[in-house]
Amino acid sequence: MRSVLRYKVVLLLALTGGLGGCVVAGPGVEETLLDPTITGSVEPQAASPDIDPDTDSDRRIVRNAVSALDLDRGTGRYPWSNPETGSSGVITALSQEKQGDSICRSFEASRQRFDGIALYAGRACTVGAGEWALIEFGKR
Repeated sequence: MRSVLRYKVVLLLALTGGLGGCVVAGPGVEETLLDPTITGSVEPQAASPDIDPDTDSDRRIVRNAVSALDLDRGTGRYPWSNPETGSSGVITALSQEKQGDSICRSFEASRQRFDGIALYAGRACTVGAGEWALIEFGKR
């Protein structure tokens, strides 16, 4: 009876010792979280310290809003929001003038986001058939 018990203990130790080696031999946490695979389909772009991708995305949203506004039906306050960055605000002080073949709209826009509220002054003009460009957009 005692030899059977000793046999079970030795077998149990051998099995648990073998399983412990499998756990230790696996990849580390760092290796499982980061995928080092590099593909040639898209070239990585270096981040420029001068360009804030959130600000650039918000500029496009404001430009699109300014270009799409119907000035004859407006209230003078036009809300905008960017679901990509979480920023939002209101376009105000909107005016339009014709400069040669281009139509330009000057405006002010507030911008609310996680780091606070800022006021911007901007100007958008047509540069082609239905295409608008943001000529100016800076903090006031």
